Amino acid sequence: MAERPTGTVSFLFTDIEGSTPLWDSYPVAMGEALARHDEILRAAIDAQAGYVFSTGGDGLAAVFSRSDGAVAAAVAAQRAFGVEPWPEDVRLLVRMGVHTGEVHERDGDYFGPPVNRAARLMGAANGGQLVVSALTAELLDGSDDIELVDLGSVQLKGLVDPVHVFGVSADGLDWVDRPLVSAQTTAGNLPRLQTEWFGDLTNLQSRVSRLAQTRLVTLTGSGGVGKTRMAMEIGWLVVDEFPDGVWFVELGPIADPETVIAAVASTLSIQPQAGVSVVESIVDWCLGRRMVLIIDNCEHVLDPVVELVSAVVAGCATVTIVATSREPLGLAGEQVERIPSLSRDDGVELFMARAAAADSAFTSDSVDVDVVAAVCARVDGIPLAIELAAARIRSLSPAELLDRLDDRFRLLRGGGRGGLERHQTLRAAVTWSYQLLSDIDRLLFDRLSVFAGGFDADAAEAVCAGDGIDEEEIIDVLGELVDKSMVIAQRVGPTTRYRLLETLRQYGEERLDERQTTTDIRDRHLGYYDDLAQQTSETYLGPGQLEADTVFDHEWDNLRAAHGWSITIEDIAASNSLVNSIWPHAWDKLRHEHEQWTSRTMHLSEQTGVCSALTYAAAASWAMTAADPERMLQLARRGIELHPNDPHIGTCHAMVVWGLLFSGQIDEAVTTVPQLVDLIDEDPPPRVQFDLRQSILAATMQHPTATHLADLLAIVRRIDQPTMLATAREVEGRALLWSTDPPDFDGAEVAYRESLLLADAARAKATACWAHLGLASVAVLRSWPDAAVLLRGALIRNYDARYWAAVNIVLETCTLHLRNTAEVREAATLLGHLELHPPALGPVADVRRDSVEALETIPNATEYRAEGAAMDRHEIVAYALAQLDNH
Repeated sequence: MAERPTGTVSFLFTDIEGSTPLWDSYPVAMGEALARHDEILRAAIDAQAGYVFSTGGDGLAAVFSRSDGAVAAAVAAQRAFGVEPWPEDVRLLVRMGVHTGEVHERDGDYFGPPVNRAARLMGAANGGQLVVSALTAELLDGSDDIELVDLGSVQLKGLVDPVHVFGVSADGLDWVDRPLVSAQTTAGNLPRLQTEWFGDLTNLQSRVSRLAQTRLVTLTGSGGVGKTRMAMEIGWLVVDEFPDGVWFVELGPIADPETVIAAVASTLSIQPQAGVSVVESIVDWCLGRRMVLIIDNCEHVLDPVVELVSAVVAGCATVTIVATSREPLGLAGEQVERIPSLSRDDGVELFMARAAAADSAFTSDSVDVDVVAAVCARVDGIPLAIELAAARIRSLSPAELLDRLDDRFRLLRGGGRGGLERHQTLRAAVTWSYQLLSDIDRLLFDRLSVFAGGFDADAAEAVCAGDGIDEEEIIDVLGELVDKSMVIAQRVGPTTRYRLLETLRQYGEERLDERQTTTDIRDRHLGYYDDLAQQTSETYLGPGQLEADTVFDHEWDNLRAAHGWSITIEDIAASNSLVNSIWPHAWDKLRHEHEQWTSRTMHLSEQTGVCSALTYAAAASWAMTAADPERMLQLARRGIELHPNDPHIGTCHAMVVWGLLFSGQIDEAVTTVPQLVDLIDEDPPPRVQFDLRQSILAATMQHPTATHLADLLAIVRRIDQPTMLATAREVEGRALLWSTDPPDFDGAEVAYRESLLLADAARAKATACWAHLGLASVAVLRSWPDAAVLLRGALIRNYDARYWAAVNIVLETCTLHLRNTAEVREAATLLGHLELHPPALGPVADVRRDSVEALETIPNATEYRAEGAAMDRHEIVAYALAQLDNH
């Protein structure tokens, strides 16, 4: 066996691409193939005097004294894999990565950033591909046998900064011409990491290699031990195994358990469905998706989390949940993993990195590593405590830090116990750091705890200034808190955002309560974000929409917290104001969490006052997405009854028209047009005019007045808002397709395509659903060869958005397409389901009538229609997609 290299060495990491489905489908053949894989790989490593120090999953890690040896072993193994006669149905494609650096070796294992970086390089490679870092490439001796191909800078998963990567080409190796797997090419919403992870990545990779076969894993441990960071690391390690992505839901900023389920649905962009709970809607969305759902910081809202997780685990066999909590969820089948403290070497590495970031004069050469190790041991290897200690390096040497920590912990311990539990250790470290702050630093820190998620300097000044701290002092004090790692600063575009780690935020919240000023600061927080929402809404309803979208996105957690506080203190005015200001953004983006905010405001109004007209209109709009026209009409008419003279009452009238159209009362919708015209003549706000004119055009789709479309386009050009521009083009396409005789197919196609491009650019989901539907309708009516492809795309888009009214219209168009292609049985089956609902909009009613006439005389028509009527809406969508897949 080769000796274990030390000092500056090269690491080779390997793994088999796509091994999980192979194990599932061909377990016997895969076992034989893996045995041969191990023989080939170990022989190549032994030939270059390499040392295998870790095995896990379907790969291994080896260390070499020279980079040439690591690359030569990898090339030899890849050549052998390429000519190996693998068992039937099993051909192994192995990805490999090599990096060089100085590391620590202990008990036959290796630690340090170079080990982790080699593993991440391997994770970026495709099957059959060998990649190396720039440092390894520089150290190669230029052998004629291999050629280095510059693959550029790549954002590797788990690393903060891009890494320069080279591919290795050699005789006898097939060149893999596929882009590397980077952090930008993955599905889901997993946050990009701001710092590198310190820990045994090799061991972690081994432990998560079969995560796809696990239903529920809960990472437990005290605050500050790194549960969130490890969950994110796990997500990046396994993201390639889950084609539907890794989704991250942060519950730390949520104080009210009643808002948890809605917040999860909002993060996943899930629309609640009529007649079912939000939990059932989430389960429905997850069905069939192969994904990881990370639910972070569960301990303070355990009841709703347990309800949700239980339902997903029971109903979704392809979903893996990773939860983080200070205590287990207590569910059957739960795999509990307690997060350990950092090892001595990893703790030292973390301290060194954070100290160097805090003080550029700090170098590892000038420090007694044993003293640093003692500091880390003194705080039980808890990452947050280590970071707080390292942040003091500019004013205290490691030896002085150790003395202060010893004194502090002895005082807290009272001389009794020989050691502290980890949560007590962390609290002691936080208290120690807090007490080292100046009085003004502590005051600001405590007040910052009211912010949820993050905040900017303007917010800090508005909410926290006064009563002991002047506004002009805020920025300087905030900078001091950042320097001391009590606050995190992040550059987001052209601005800087700040946040408190949840453990620190909770500590500050406790101190704020002790000061008896929580109510006052939360009132300021509510006032600031109410004003911000109003100002941002004004910007949103104009050419600055995209800029306003960014503000709403960044401040969503704070807006949720502000609205929650307005409910707590029963401030109906502020609650209404927030709901109304945020609604246009939330509706366009289909942020369904807003529906719950609206419902809570309406519930509060029953006790303390009357909702505004816009609140009723907002509630009606969410009823429309849920395909509940009855509820939509009830809400919109109630708003009109209570607020007949409100300047925004026209939007309620517009909602009445849409409610009539979606409930099949098309003639009654047409009769409302003169009243809508009168409302427009009263010169309401521009957005209300837009809503009224759009509803008029929908009601008169088959008998339009040219001036209505011209007037709509004129007001849209005046407002110049991206989503309205996209919607106007969709309305134009609708008019060209359904309101002209003969239809202007070419003009409609251009309008719908432009609308779809504009809507996607503006992230206007609702408009994009309609534009995609319109384009598919053109394709069917013109019998395009790719009509089925466009129909399928429209159906998937609307179904994923759970825009059920639009889903039904796509299904009506599918029925027409199947009739045109002589698939009458399948068309009759779809028709049978559609007949459970009234046809929405005039042209759809015509298509329905023609379908009934064409299909009622075919053999077994009654039987086929009964089959469709017996399907639920998910089954009928699956049925329609199956038919379209056959085209």
